[in-house]
Amino acid sequence: MVTIILRRVTMAAVYSGISFKLKSKTTSWEDKLKLAHFAWISHQCFLPNKEQVLLDWARQTLVAFYKKKLELQEDIVERLWVYVDNILHSRKLQNLLKNGKTVNLQISLVKIINERIAEFSLSGSQRNIGAILSCCQGILSAPALAVIYTAKPELIVALLSQLCWSVCRQPEGAMTAQLFEVIHLALDHYLKLQQQQANPRRVFVDMTSHLLQPCLVLRHLLLGGTWTQPGQSQLQQILSRDIRSKIDTVLRGGVFRHDLLSSYKEELLEQRQGNIKMGVLKSLLTPMETVITRLVEPDYIKSDLHALVVANSVSLLYRLFLDSYLKEENQFLCFQALPRLFGCLQISHLHEGQMEALSLSDWTTELLAVEQLLNSVATNNIYNVAADRIRHGETQFHFYRRVAELLINHSQAPVPAWFRCLKILMSLNHLILEPDLDDLLSSAWIDAEVTEFRAKKAQEVLINTVFQTYAKLRQVPQLFEEILGVICRPAAEALRQPLLASGPFMAFCACLLELPLSQILDAWSLVLDKFQSLVMPCLQSDTDMALKALSLSSLLHCIMFNMPSLDNSMPLPIIRRTQCIMERMLKELVKPLLGLLLDLWSPEPELWQQKVSDSALLLSYTWAQVDTTLSLHCSQYYSLAGPLVGAALDISNPPLLLPGVETQLWKKVEKCIAQSRSLSRYCLEQLYLQKVKRTLMQTSSQSKEALQTLRYDTAHILDSSRDCLSQKTVVAWDRQVSTMDESTYPVAHWHLIVSNLTVLIPYLCLDDVRYVATVLLRTVPANKAQESLAHGEPYITLEKVSTALLHSPLFPEMQSLHSAFLMCIIAKCSSILCSGAHNDLSLISQQLPWLFEKDYHTLVAYWETKLAKVGPEGIEPRGEVAQNFLSMIKSGFPIKLDEEQLKDLLELLEVISTLRLDSLLPSYHVHFFFLLFSMAVSTLGHCSSPLALRFLATCYRLLNGLQRGRNARSVFRVMYVSDVFEVVLTSLLQASTEFQVGEDDSAWLQLLEVSGVFLEQLMQMLIQVKLSLVLNFGKIITLLSRYSKGASSKELKIQSLQGRQLLLVALTKLCQSLGPYVKERRQLLEAQAALPELLRQAMMQMGAMLQLCLVPGTPGHRLPSVLLSAVPTLLEVDLSQHLREGQPQITQVVDTDRTLLSHMTLYQDVYVQLLEELPVLSGNTQSFQAALQFLTLFLLAPELHSKESSVFASVFHSVRKVLTGPGVPALVTRDIEPHLEALLNQMFEAGTTEHFGIVLQSILQGLDVTQAWRSDLQVVLCAIRLLNLLLKCPLNGEKASLLWRTCPQIVTALMMQHHEACQEQPVALVVVEPILDVLAVLLRKGEETISNPHHVSLAFNILLTVPLDHLKPLEFGSVFLKMHNVLFSILQCHSKVMLKAIPSFLNSFNRLLFSVMHEGRQKDKGSMDDLPVVLESARLVERMYSHIATRAEEFTAFSPFLVAQYVTEAQKVTLYPTVKNLLQEGIYLILDLCMERDIQFLRASLQPGARDVFKELHNDYLKYHKAKHEGEKRYTA
Repeated sequence: MVTIILRRVTMAAVYSGISFKLKSKTTSWEDKLKLAHFAWISHQCFLPNKEQVLLDWARQTLVAFYKKKLELQEDIVERLWVYVDNILHSRKLQNLLKNGKTVNLQISLVKIINERIAEFSLSGSQRNIGAILSCCQGILSAPALAVIYTAKPELIVALLSQLCWSVCRQPEGAMTAQLFEVIHLALDHYLKLQQQQANPRRVFVDMTSHLLQPCLVLRHLLLGGTWTQPGQSQLQQILSRDIRSKIDTVLRGGVFRHDLLSSYKEELLEQRQGNIKMGVLKSLLTPMETVITRLVEPDYIKSDLHALVVANSVSLLYRLFLDSYLKEENQFLCFQALPRLFGCLQISHLHEGQMEALSLSDWTTELLAVEQLLNSVATNNIYNVAADRIRHGETQFHFYRRVAELLINHSQAPVPAWFRCLKILMSLNHLILEPDLDDLLSSAWIDAEVTEFRAKKAQEVLINTVFQTYAKLRQVPQLFEEILGVICRPAAEALRQPLLASGPFMAFCACLLELPLSQILDAWSLVLDKFQSLVMPCLQSDTDMALKALSLSSLLHCIMFNMPSLDNSMPLPIIRRTQCIMERMLKELVKPLLGLLLDLWSPEPELWQQKVSDSALLLSYTWAQVDTTLSLHCSQYYSLAGPLVGAALDISNPPLLLPGVETQLWKKVEKCIAQSRSLSRYCLEQLYLQKVKRTLMQTSSQSKEALQTLRYDTAHILDSSRDCLSQKTVVAWDRQVSTMDESTYPVAHWHLIVSNLTVLIPYLCLDDVRYVATVLLRTVPANKAQESLAHGEPYITLEKVSTALLHSPLFPEMQSLHSAFLMCIIAKCSSILCSGAHNDLSLISQQLPWLFEKDYHTLVAYWETKLAKVGPEGIEPRGEVAQNFLSMIKSGFPIKLDEEQLKDLLELLEVISTLRLDSLLPSYHVHFFFLLFSMAVSTLGHCSSPLALRFLATCYRLLNGLQRGRNARSVFRVMYVSDVFEVVLTSLLQASTEFQVGEDDSAWLQLLEVSGVFLEQLMQMLIQVKLSLVLNFGKIITLLSRYSKGASSKELKIQSLQGRQLLLVALTKLCQSLGPYVKERRQLLEAQAALPELLRQAMMQMGAMLQLCLVPGTPGHRLPSVLLSAVPTLLEVDLSQHLREGQPQITQVVDTDRTLLSHMTLYQDVYVQLLEELPVLSGNTQSFQAALQFLTLFLLAPELHSKESSVFASVFHSVRKVLTGPGVPALVTRDIEPHLEALLNQMFEAGTTEHFGIVLQSILQGLDVTQAWRSDLQVVLCAIRLLNLLLKCPLNGEKASLLWRTCPQIVTALMMQHHEACQEQPVALVVVEPILDVLAVLLRKGEETISNPHHVSLAFNILLTVPLDHLKPLEFGSVFLKMHNVLFSILQCHSKVMLKAIPSFLNSFNRLLFSVMHEGRQKDKGSMDDLPVVLESARLVERMYSHIATRAEEFTAFSPFLVAQYVTEAQKVTLYPTVKNLLQEGIYLILDLCMERDIQFLRASLQPGARDVFKELHNDYLKYHKAKHEGEKRYTA
């Protein structure tokens, strides 16, 4: 004992000398560092105030070194910094600080840190920078240490400035991630300091002098994704977003403080306020000028980044300015900041000639900034036209005019933002752009070269806004005056884009629908006047004028086709005026154009002649179509073409293509455009189609002469351009006549034919119908991948048109075309099959005669003969066809297909799969059956196994679809079912020997599946129609018996595993078909003696085959998927055969034979192996389902259970292993969950209460919070999944009672698990989401059994902590739905709890509401791909509002609170209109609950911004919702 005391005294003496040794000059620095480190970590060092002493020693040493008072080696300096860092980050120091111990950091250390970071920022020197940044992080992370920075604001300002510059100047440096963490901490501290600072001048000076520039540069780089590129993923997205948000807050709090408002007013409004006292704001008179000066300084960043930073910062600063100062009385002040900030942009100086032209990228950046500035003006209602004119002398208007002139004078059509800026200006006030309307129409539409998709969309929106604006102002004729002026002004017409492409066309059409007919007629007359006065006189030999004529023609076409039609309710003056314009157009425009075309046409037409012909025929077709439409809808309109409906057809004078233009003249026109493959030809086809329709509307249209005319006209439409469809083309057409050219004409021509087939088909001759069918087959896409082209929705192609026809429900109704198309497919398939023949074709024609029937009539006659009843002499017996097939298969099928032929046939089979094979006529049905059957049994040559397997699977899949049709029985009048079965099985067994695939190859398994379905269909058909059951099933079982023996002997060559699997599938399908039938007949006491015996034989063979397939060959061999599908079938049939009458339980039969015993061994072997393999099988849905089905059946048979171990415990243990596996989240899918439920349900039925208690105990153990502490995630998930499945099982008696007694523990455990999952970063949604799911189910199931309201209210604790921020869109949607389900379960099922828990309920609901508003806000950048998820969430909120409204007696007192929460949050964001509409529909239902006093209370108590939102909301409520419902009440009894 004495020795120990002496040793401690000695050690104390040694350690007490450490401080002297650290200061000693004789001690080496290596020893000093070792001593200092040892002193820090040792518990036996008795230095007084040790922590402070060691820190001071390190600090003094570093200060002396950096002040050149001490010379140290570089590694010593680095180790000193590491030493300081270790102390600052040590748990020991943190504990001391928590316990109230004071450790002082001297300012000298902080200054050195700042200096080193500044050095790193300027020179990039990385000496010791990692340790220095870590020291800085350690200081800022501990509030007790960070006070050294916050006590002197200039230190934190300098640190933050240098940190930002460091990361901006070295964006690809190694220290980036560490720098961002320190910046994040520094911003936090500076924000707190900024909010506490009472001197606005000091904050403003700090911001503008030190922080404004680096913060803006850093924010620009963050926004541009500089640190989120591949390979630089160290910057997490959340951290980036947080830093950007904090920078915005710092800028707003420093530059746009509320106490600087008077200074901004004095500067921007030029108001000298005499009553401002001299004080803290003395000499702070021009804050905006100061900010702008700092922003535009050229030297703080590289020149290539400077313009980008300025452009991005301008819109940010303006938005922050509005956030701080925008109130109703400050709108003009907010505008005055706009020109100052706009002046920072480069484009603001362009008109002054101070700068050279900008590049396209510069224009894009600058215009995006202008767009954001103008958007801020529009969304915040800063521009009031009347107030600006009356109070401010149109100051705002003149500024916007200057911006408009700048934009129009410097057209930038390739930039989408240019169009958007003009659109906003038009929305603000049309007078801003009206002085330059002609230049706007020219540069933004008529003369614009727009090719990029986004630019086209922006152009479309602008044109739509222009048309809508002038339509509302009823000034469309004036707009047309400008449009026509631009079209008709001298220009290089050939360089212009089509006037009415799909985008402008849609905008124009929408405008016409809103106009009164009188204004449309004004515009129509205006176009006619311009055409006649300016274009017609100059058409001859002038290509530009001819192109102008075509533009005006397309404009006329658009006006006439999209104006409202006349009807008998129209005023008579309007009808008369329309008729006059139609007559004038025909006489003064259409006929002269046709005359000019004929007079000046040359054998080799020039471009101007082609365009004149296009114009003449387009106007002719347009006039004829509109004339017919007006005649049909308005009886007071008198057509020049004569009466349309009801008149008898004058055969001597059939309808003309155009009134007053004789047939001979049309023949000359046709001769002129004979070689044309563009608009002229298309319009002529449309005229002939119009003539056909007019003929059909005559009363005598079915006369011989009329039919002759109809046949001639329809043939003319088809024959006019046969050659253009001879080759495939992938060109797309937007369906607008103005964009048609020679390349798109084939698409337009085919579209015309297909869209009018119902009119044309009855009058086409057989050859023409075959031609249409041939073109259809040739233009159908070869595979589904080609169906979707990279074009927008308006575009069509040959493939799209043909695909639409194939999928049309009208296609089968056009019988002649449908038959011709079927014949085309048959002929093409047959020709490919015949090309693969390696025998004499004459012999094949006798064996497979259907391959040589290529004519419709001979095909029908052949099969009608075959399908006729068999007479005493005549038709060959059905067995002969089967014998032909079998002999050909055994001797080598005469058709052998190579790889190319297989690919061609697969393309045709894809086409066949689109047809409705279940509704074919009997002759076609049988022909297609034998065609597909011939393909399926053909010999496959040297083809790759995957291709051959895909081909066979496709053949059998189509045969399955065919045999589900109404004429399926027709096949069995040519071949017996058992013969078809034999041919299929024989050919597949023979083919399987050639396949080099594994037993679990997906293509092979797919073939087994589809061929098995086909065999099952054959046997089901036998049973349904009772076709000689004993005979057919007997032949099938005899066949299978022969092949089964061959599978176990060497005589027959069925040694391959694939062959055994085929036989097993066949036997499985046989038992699945015959077993239930025998069971049903036995229960009805109608079973024939032979069928049970046949079933018994099938079971024996199946058991033997299963034993063969079970031979592993190698240790650890897993059960094949085919076997897994077969064993449950055998067990199910076996159980059904040995069920004693009147006994629900399965018991052993007394006279048990060997088969049953051998099967018992088989079942038990499979059971043992399945228990081991079940977790592995969970990756394969189909195999896993079969395994669960087998285990469920196994539980039904007590005689199979071992007496040594509990089957319940074994199965439950295996299921737990599955649920604990790594694939848990994706495991319990919709396909597998019902099978797991069935298994558990059977387990609970067979098991005792003790067994059920074991399951509950396992769940509680898995939900124990210690599992989360041990990070045993899979155990927790297993318990949650198991609980979810258990709740879905029907329970009663003691088991149900035990469950609900355990319910309080379960809910508490779920809450604890949820709390732990939410503590993790990132949040463990993989746990949170299942907890919400199971909680909703538990609350619904416990509606009548959960008696304690406290246990239900625990759910609110979970809902209030569910994370809804920083989630991906799909995650957000999923979590949101599950939270909604829990809330809904409480609301609907636990009304007693709701009486006391309404505040908690509303708090949870408001979290959902606020999250939808946050996610549904309009963002500056980004796509709208996430919007569908937000819309679905908004619908759920609306639905919850409706449920709340139905509980009026409970929620009436809280309705003002709900409305206040909504409007308070709504004022903070700008929602997408669709989201806003859904939420408003819901809040309207809550307003229905509000009394008048509630409305008055809200008006008085809400804050000004929220009050404005409420005022608008209430007005909309009265206008749209309440008025509508009061109107409905009038008609309610």
